[in-house]
Amino acid sequence: MYFKARPMKTKSPSGIKSHNKCKVIDFFSSRKFIFLSIKSGYKKRSNGKISAKNLVLGFMIMVSKKRNTYESWSQEISLLSGSIVSRQAIEERMRPETTTLLKLALEEILKNDMQARSSQQASKKFKHIKLEDSTVINLPEELSSAFPGNVSKGKKKSQAKIHALYDFTENTFDYMNVHSFTQNDQSLSKASIAYLNKGDLLLRDMGFLVLDALDKIQANQACFISPKPFKINVYDPVTKERIDLSKTLSKNGFFDRQVLISNKHISMRLVVLPLPPDLVEEKRRKAHNDRDKRLNHSKEYYQLLGYSILLTNIPQSKCVAEEISKLYNLRWQIEIVFKSWKTGFSLEKLTPAKCNNPNRIYCMIYLWLMYILLFHTFWINHNNAYLQKDANLSIIKLARFFSDNFMLIITEPDNTKIRTLMLLKCRYDNRNDRINLMQKFNKYVT
Repeated sequence: MYFKARPMKTKSPSGIKSHNKCKVIDFFSSRKFIFLSIKSGYKKRSNGKISAKNLVLGFMIMVSKKRNTYESWSQEISLLSGSIVSRQAIEERMRPETTTLLKLALEEILKNDMQARSSQQASKKFKHIKLEDSTVINLPEELSSAFPGNVSKGKKKSQAKIHALYDFTENTFDYMNVHSFTQNDQSLSKASIAYLNKGDLLLRDMGFLVLDALDKIQANQACFISPKPFKINVYDPVTKERIDLSKTLSKNGFFDRQVLISNKHISMRLVVLPLPPDLVEEKRRKAHNDRDKRLNHSKEYYQLLGYSILLTNIPQSKCVAEEISKLYNLRWQIEIVFKSWKTGFSLEKLTPAKCNNPNRIYCMIYLWLMYILLFHTFWINHNNAYLQKDANLSIIKLARFFSDNFMLIITEPDNTKIRTLMLLKCRYDNRNDRINLMQKFNKYVT
């Protein structure tokens, strides 16, 4: 795995001696990365002052200092290379060839990371638990033609979408793809199928629900849990008649059995459980205040907002209804992960305000995703034994801590002082009821 540490005697990019330099630096010096720089056309255009390696590391060092300008980038590369690099030279590198190089490098790191993962099972019930979702990045308005977004107050915004499949078991990613905001989640629903194997569990939100995709997930002998959209009908497997969930729940307040879905007549399990009153009140209030008055929510719709309604192919013999609900709650971890990117790494805040070069944005996103992989795959997993012992660590604070101490972390990953400081500074504030990712994992799936 590229992000694990190994003993070595060398100098870090900053000139500091290190015996445990982060192996991600080795990748950017590897023959594979040099080959990718030639294949993409980047090396051909380079005048020798800005190597592909220094371009990447210079960006990571720069954003860890909460900066993102051509001038700051050129300064970091000048320190790495030992020769003066101008801001104009960096600006000239923001070309399609550089975008291609960084995209290929991200894909290569993800591929090698997958090959190096452990074979240990997430639990006795599932090999891997995978969370699929997408997050939106707001961009400068000048890029609305290259990155079209939604329309707010009559003005078209500029936005990009990152679609990711997060391996909760290994705390890393199967893929991270950059898309247009206008490409909806349903169109991306089949992307995860190739990464699912027998015994895996996929958790995704309602936006990714496509019935044909569920068929293919089952064909891979993998499991899934997904919310049922209100407009999708369910039918009795014997009579083929539509099941009136509203009426059934009014009598029983609970539902757990096999059903047929929509006109596709796909057989799967439907689990319906009541939600806590405070959550129900919040969901109904949001629905009532929805700005789109065309929705005109029905009385039945408001009633069903009081329930968790989940579709799954996990048999009752493997997980009871309450376990299905608890497993699906793990999906919220990817929302916290996305929030850590934006809050801990200041992803949107550091996006240049007046940028009009799409290639710079693509380069920035791919470089940021490599930086994020370094955080998840190398640093958190490297400290996994220490993190598991602590009940109150915040992934958002861990992200901030990683960014603030980036250079020391990648050059001295086994530094005892920085690990002690991490456990002290990355706790939730006076909250004894919060548990970290590893403890949620142990509680729900072991």
